[in-house]
Amino acid sequence: MKTIRGVMGLVALMGLVTGGCASTETVDVHNRDYPYQQKGRLQWNSSNLKSLLEVEKADADRLDSGLLRVRLVIRNKHREDIFVDVRTVFTDEKGFEKERTNWEPVCCTARTQTTYEVVSLSSQVSDYQVIIRDPKASPEG
Repeated sequence: MKTIRGVMGLVALMGLVTGGCASTETVDVHNRDYPYQQKGRLQWNSSNLKSLLEVEKADADRLDSGLLRVRLVIRNKHREDIFVDVRTVFTDEKGFEKERTNWEPVCCTARTQTTYEVVSLSSQVSDYQVIIRDPKASPEG
């Protein structure tokens, strides 16, 4: 009788382990030539900002020194000033992070356009991603 209970306990334990209590799945890696164009170079880290702000223009170019310059024109559609934090992540040609800026506070004045500009520190970066967040909604802010 003890043997049957022991076996049943082992079977139940194996069922829990294989049935979802401790399951793992293989991660699919999709190599793309331009991953940030697929995922979006500009990302809202706070969903409430998407209805209040609009990125009207985004441009990236190389300076004579070879540094990558990123410029955004952000329109505040709201009737009050909105403060946001902006961080830019510069990546290499394979999409791996090479450098990132600190969170920079930007005031988007009511019903106007605000220009955000950042320049990489190295000429070895090839792409970028800009993240915009609400400082009041962030755990660090």
